[in-house]
Amino acid sequence: MTASKLTGKTSLSEDSSGSPQQKYYWSLRCRIKLEWEELWDWFCFEHGALGTEQRVTENGNETLAYFPEKNSKPLQTLHHDFNTSISGDAGGVQLLELVQCEEEDWQSNWKPFFKPVRIGRNLQVMPPWFNSNETSSLTRIVIDPGRGFGTGYHLSTSLALELLETFFEIPPEKPPWLLDFGTGSGILSIAACLLGCDKSIALDLDDGALTDVVRNAQLNKMENRIFPLRADQVCLSKAFPVVISNMLLSELQKSSVELASSLTYGGSLLCSGILEEQTPELEMTFRDLGLAPYRRLKRDGWSALEFKKQVLKISTSNS
Repeated sequence: MTASKLTGKTSLSEDSSGSPQQKYYWSLRCRIKLEWEELWDWFCFEHGALGTEQRVTENGNETLAYFPEKNSKPLQTLHHDFNTSISGDAGGVQLLELVQCEEEDWQSNWKPFFKPVRIGRNLQVMPPWFNSNETSSLTRIVIDPGRGFGTGYHLSTSLALELLETFFEIPPEKPPWLLDFGTGSGILSIAACLLGCDKSIALDLDDGALTDVVRNAQLNKMENRIFPLRADQVCLSKAFPVVISNMLLSELQKSSVELASSLTYGGSLLCSGILEEQTPELEMTFRDLGLAPYRRLKRDGWSALEFKKQVLKISTSNS
């Protein structure tokens, strides 16, 4: 007997006739230790997965991850990359098989998994094929699920949105600019602008994700307020009052100096994508860079944190 759980996101463009272009996808089946299941799920989405399925079999826990036919990441070594850079456990994820599957109507099969989802007090994330003409008091964010991570369905993105919503409820003045570091789908930039931020710089290393940001910005009529840029091809000459990043602990630590230096003194850094037990380690990383923990949200083993960049105090002494 097997038990399974399915989560999904889709990456599909259409030709001029409206017919789906996606005809094949990759199915990556791995055996995984239970303690790495959540992180492996995240890792797959970060590397372009369209959806994942968890199965409990007689031989242990297995995960099937589905990738687009032209996925740019080398799937044969994805489990090795995870074991080396994330888990540090050589046997954490074991590759069982990688199969190319035919799918004539991929989009129709995946659409049912993407329905409007309520997040926080007043946010709602919805795909573009749902009718959004109905009157609602909710702040609606339209996201076309693509390669860029961030549809609101993963808890780390949901917590990031909740933290962002809480942040914008408190300040008397809305920040004119925000830096979205590792933007993915652009969902956090879009939410920030809907909540009152004037403009957002959305950085990512994945060209496919940046294409998704452009598409999602247009869907939310934000194309003149959100500016997607390649993180490795831009030199920021200004600091920002707010920086937000939804990335794994290892990625946050790797980028910690850049994140801290991108903040104005007194500014806020909002981080998500952290497991609860990793929180002390992240707090220590940023404390050493002059950022103090200020606010924390947690749910089902995941955390989102706000840090404040402390204002330098200049002491004077009489000689």
